[in-house]
Formats: sequence, structure tokens, C-alpha cells
Amino acid sequence: MELASKYNPADVEGKWYQYWLDNKLFSSKPDGREPYTVVIPPPNVTGVLHMGHMLNNTIQDILIRRARMEGKNACWVPGTDHASIATEAKVVNKLAGQGIKKTDLTRDEFLKHAWDWTEEHGGIILKQLRKLGASCDWDRTAFTMDEERSESVIKVFVDLYNKGLIYRGVRMVNWDPKALTALSDEEVIYKEEHSKLYYLRYKVEGDAEGRYAVVATTRPETIMGDTAMCINPNDPKNQWLKGKKVIVPLVNRVIPVIEDDYVDIEFGTGCLKVTPAHDVNDYMLGEKYNLPSIDIFNDNGTLSEAAGLYVGMDRFDVRKQIEEDLQAAGLLEKVEAYTNKVGFSERTNVAIEPKLSMQWFLKMQHFADMALLL
Repeated sequence: MELASKYNPADVEGKWYQYWLDNKLFSSKPDGREPYTVVIPPPNVTGVLHMGHMLNNTIQDILIRRARMEGKNACWVPGTDHASIATEAKVVNKLAGQGIKKTDLTRDEFLKHAWDWTEEHGGIILKQLRKLGASCDWDRTAFTMDEERSESVIKVFVDLYNKGLIYRGVRMVNWDPKALTALSDEEVIYKEEHSKLYYLRYKVEGDAEGRYAVVATTRPETIMGDTAMCINPNDPKNQWLKGKKVIVPLVNRVIPVIEDDYVDIEFGTGCLKVTPAHDVNDYMLGEKYNLPSIDIFNDNGTLSEAAGLYVGMDRFDVRKQIEEDLQAAGLLEKVEAYTNKVGFSERTNVAIEPKLSMQWFLKMQHFADMALLL
């Protein structure tokens, strides 16, 4: 028999991998041997393998095969993750192509479309893992939203809640106005943008000379949520503002001038507008000085009734309109070109909105204390 001069994986690997599967060589059942188990960090059901998956799974496969050679009862559990935000974005886009809006569907109708998508695309990564020769126990394949896993999630959630470790609270989150969901910091992609820096005039209340403080901001559309102005107590140029109150442009709300070392003396004019409901750092100032929070945005990024102005308009349309209105009212000092980093949703590619939202949280101190004992 003549040997091929070059190795052709197509002639060899498929044949032997199928032999391994047919003979259940990756199967694992509890017995007297020392157990060695790896649960695959489940890749997103909507995706395909990338280099990170390749490295991760290769390492796992090496460890599992080594354990088998050592006589251990090795079990590598495969599975996929429902990746709810990513899956929803894919399904919504697919439906939009068919002229269907998610809002026109009931929950059950949308879930049917989501399951159809999962069944159509969910097996791609698992097939790719087989092509790589991954020695998983495929009879144990799991999906994070299958019935058994869903029951487990509910059981653990209720258990943690009953132990007082899970609670609800209003916190600042990264809000995706298109997907209508909160995002983790990991799901926010920062991009450099060429935008504008707007210098707004905040008149000092009761000032006989008609003086005003100037605030530089990239987001003039948020002034309806201003509840304070902040200066650095060590800033010599703004000492005259101590103890004063100023009037929010167009809104005519009177707000106090507070002092905090957080303010960067060198940025803009050294005066900071404080909008606790729509900026992470402003939220911390609001908590520190007990400032009210005014949520001026609806979940879809339009202005809410609480804004009082531009109600129902999209936030970016408001930005254009408010520039004109400020200019007409003599409340716009100047506008400069400005380059800054803006956070975008990894899933929908729309600018995220820092927003106060009621969310579930897990107290971590209990688990941190347990980890420190190990």
C-alpha cells in the first residue's frame, strides 16, 4: 500500500472521529474511577468559532484527554448560551426584513421566532467543535434555555433571594435604547467621534450685574435634567460662584452651586452641570450631596414628560434643535469642534444612554468571604 506524500485531514479525521463517536469513546458515566469534569464555557448560540474559542477549547481538550490517559473518568460537557441580547438583535433584524415589528408580536409569538432562529443557527458552533475533534460527551449537550437549565436557574434565583443575597434597586446602567435593555460594561464599545463642545450660559440668580457662569458640555440635550452646578473649591476663577444659585438655560430651573474636588479645573470653564439621572459621575455627586434626579429620557431614547421641553423627540434631534434655541435665546456662548469617546452597544451599534433603572443585583461580599477562605 502506497502512503500519501502529504497528510490530507479530509481523508483521515472524519473517518476516525466518527469511529470515536460510534464507539462512545467520549461518553462518561459515574463509576469508581476518579472523576474529572469540564463544563465548556458555552459559546453564543448565534455565533461561530473565533480564535479565542479555538484557544479555549484546545486547552480544555488537552486537559480532558490527559485525564483519560491517566485513567480518570473524564467528562467534557458541551453546550451553547442563549445570548439573549445578541439573539434578540438578530431576530429583530430578521423580522424587520420581513416587515414585522417586534412590538406587533405577543411574547409567545416573538419567542417562537427566537426558537426558530436558535434551531436554525444554534448547531453551527457545535458542528465546528466536532470538526476540530473536540472530545465532548455529546449526549450531554445542553442549552442555557432548555427546560432543565431554566428550572435550575429559577431554583437558584429563588434560593439566593430567600437568603437575602439578591435584591432590586435603582442604579445607573448602560442603557441600549434600541434593544431596550441594560448592558454590562463588557458590551459597550467606545468609539472616537468628532462631535461638538457647547458652551452654555447659566445666569446667576438675583445678580444685579446680569452675570452668568459658562458650562461646557457635549450633551446640551440633557440640561432638562440638571439639578446642580459643581465647581472645584480650589479653582480661583470660579470663587465668585460659591454660595450662589444659577438658572438652567431655557428650563429656568434654579439650581445650587455645589463644590467638589472631582471637578477638573482645566476642562472647559471649570463649571460642571450635574445631571444625576444621566451620567455615572453626576450620579455619584447626586448621591453625595443628596441632589434630586430627573429622568428626562424614555426607554427608547426620546424625551419624556419629565423633561418639560422637546417631549417625544429623539435625543439626537433635540441636540440639533436645542443648539438653535439656545443661540436664539442668547444662552449659547460658543460651539467648538471636539473629539471624544462615545459608548456604543456591541449588539445594536447605537449610542448607549447612561440611565437610572430598576435592576436585580447580587450581593458579592458573602461569596468574596467564602473565596478568601479557600
